[in-house]
Amino acid sequence: MDWLPTLERVQPWHWWVLGALLLILEVAAPGVFFVWLALASFALGLVVFVLPVPVAVQLLLFAALSVASVLLGRRYLSRLLPDSPESNGLNLGSGRLVGQTVTVTQAIENGVGRVRVADGEWRATGPDTPAGARVLIVAADGATLHVREVNGTWT
Repeated sequence: MDWLPTLERVQPWHWWVLGALLLILEVAAPGVFFVWLALASFALGLVVFVLPVPVAVQLLLFAALSVASVLLGRRYLSRLLPDSPESNGLNLGSGRLVGQTVTVTQAIENGVGRVRVADGEWRATGPDTPAGARVLIVAADGATLHVREVNGTWT
């Protein structure tokens, strides 16, 4: 067991191997967390390569670099990725259409008709409205859109 590092001799390559193992763990259990610890490990390996640092200080540096890299990584990802699914309409289904103004394709009579959304038609409920009129989508319930006249009242 001579290959195992003792507390007296931790070499830079030990930190680089730990970083590689953390990257493998990131691939095996994705979640964008272990990658920041791996970066801290690689950085500490560079520090130990340049400076002879005692093991106790190395461990403290690894802890500090890990915290710093996780915080910086979270900050970076929060700018890169949207905060929630609502911000890009993903996973909202028909709810993403609320607030859009659309055209009635089949007159809304007795509270039911059809409207054109993009290149498709949807069932719509709301006040009686002639075909060709513009309406505002105020709510969505599955495949049914609830609309109101653009200058009218809520349904």
